[in-house]
Formats: sequence, C-alpha cells, structure tokens
Amino acid sequence: MKYLLIFLILTIPSTCLAQHFSGEITYKISIVPKTNELNVDSLKSISQGEITTYKITSNYYKSTYFKNNKETYSYTYDNISKRMYDTYVDRPYITFRDSRKANFDYKPGKIYRDSIVKILGKDCFMVKYESSYGNSTTYYSDNIKVDYETFKGHQVGNWYNKLSEVDGCITMKTITELDTHYEIMEAVKITPMKLSQKDFEIQPDKLIVADFTALDKMVELSPPSEETIKCYQEKTTQGQSKRIDKTEPEACYVSFVITTKGELLFPETYDNPNQKLDIIAMDIIKNCGLSFVPGEIQGRKVSSMVYFPIQF
Repeated sequence: MKYLLIFLILTIPSTCLAQHFSGEITYKISIVPKTNELNVDSLKSISQGEITTYKITSNYYKSTYFKNNKETYSYTYDNISKRMYDTYVDRPYITFRDSRKANFDYKPGKIYRDSIVKILGKDCFMVKYESSYGNSTTYYSDNIKVDYETFKGHQVGNWYNKLSEVDGCITMKTITELDTHYEIMEAVKITPMKLSQKDFEIQPDKLIVADFTALDKMVELSPPSEETIKCYQEKTTQGQSKRIDKTEPEACYVSFVITTKGELLFPETYDNPNQKLDIIAMDIIKNCGLSFVPGEIQGRKVSSMVYFPIQF
C-alpha cells in the first residue's frame, strides 16, 4: 500500500498540485513617446498614476492606481454580480460596468513560448495581441496563475479568453502601442497573501450608479421647451468666439448622474482643453432647463452616469 501511494503521487500531473495564486502584484507604469515632439508630462498629468497594485484571488480582483503616492482610482470585479466597480477618489459616486459586455474587439493572442525574458527572476513567455483599442505585447510566468474558470464570462478586456489562452497566467509585463506612444506596465513586486470577499468590498458611503456602457436603454434628452432651446442657442453662440480654432466647431463634454427620478447630480466638465468653454458648458447644464429620461437595465430605471456633448 505504501508503494502504491508513492506511485500515485508521482504520477499525478504537476498541474493538479500547483497552487493558484492569491495575493498582490505591484506594477510600475511608464510612457515612452514615439516622437520627440510628444509632451510626456502632459500625458502623465491626465493618467491615473505611475504605480498600480493588483489584488487577485478566485472570483475577485481589484486594481488601485497611485499618483505621487496618493490613490486616484480603482476598479474592482465581483463575480457574484458580474460587475466592475470604478471608484475615483475625487468623485462622490461609484460607477459600475457589466463585465459580460465586451468593450473592444479582440483577436486571439499569438503565443511565443520560445521568446523568454526574466521578470523578478521568473522566466516569462511572450503573447502578442491585436484589438480595436491597440496592439500589445504581454509577458506571462507559468509560476503565477489563477483559477481562470472563476472568471468565466468576463468579456471586458477580453479577460476570460486571455486567461484561458495562457492557462490562467497573470500579466508580468505589458507593452501597449497607442497612436502617439507606448504604455508599459511591469511587475516590480509580488506578494502572496490570503484574500477573501471582504478584501474587495465597495465603499458604502458613496452612491453607486451604472456606467452608460452597462445600460440596456440609454439616457435620453427630453423634448426641450422653447425657453430651453433659446437659452442653449444663446450660450453656445456666445461661446463660439472662445473656440481655440475659430474656423472649426468645438465640443465640450459634461459628465453627470441622472437618477431614477430624472434628477441631474454632480455635473462636471470632462477632459476638455478649453477652460473658457468649460465654464459656458457648465452654465448650460445648470441653468438652461435641460431634462433627461433615466436609463434602464432589464426594463428597470436605474441611476446612471452620462457624458453629454455641447457643441460650440
């Protein structure tokens, strides 16, 4: 019997004995410009940070970004609700996406097992990806794997498919090619630890609303009154003289929350370079009487975040 047990142990596939990773990986994020004309500092100023910590275990993960050692943003995945919660430190609300709704088109990865680099002392093989977001090269270690079946159906970022292609391996380094630059994210520290559902709980003191990508029926602008139309036209006409390029139309985006009752909350301009038009755009949202029909998920009205363009 003793020899039989030894024989069985020796013949069990090594993959059955491997432990799935649970813990935290710290990544450093850097930007490499394609041309000398690119202002790297301006890109860094609008990025979420230069360091991200990534906690992951079966069914859950959380990525937290830091800029100048201060937390700026995090996103958390919950396998029970299938939601991804986006938390910005400076926002009074949290948005959620539906992880089952793909955000970009991805092609299957091309795996190069013979292309090996060492990261944190671990041999890592290379995989190349093509997508509508951008092309990327990622390196994985066979020593850092998760139970990828617990993320089945996770389509945002092509997450489940990517995991299944590499048998659950977790990113050690990713180089993403964008139009003007490369973004590099590389692991600088790995800390195994036991994690539970409690480690991934969402802040209870903030309002939770749907991101527009999670909606089945989008928020709609209600038919405006004559007074609202007049207000909008007068203010956008005033703003035309403040455009950066006087010969071309310019758009400002304002983000806000529309509640299930149609209330408009937390308006703020979104990533607009023209601050003079920002002021007018906010004035229009607050004072021109625009109203909206709430969005819906599975036939029910929900509070959600909206990006609304104002043309000048």
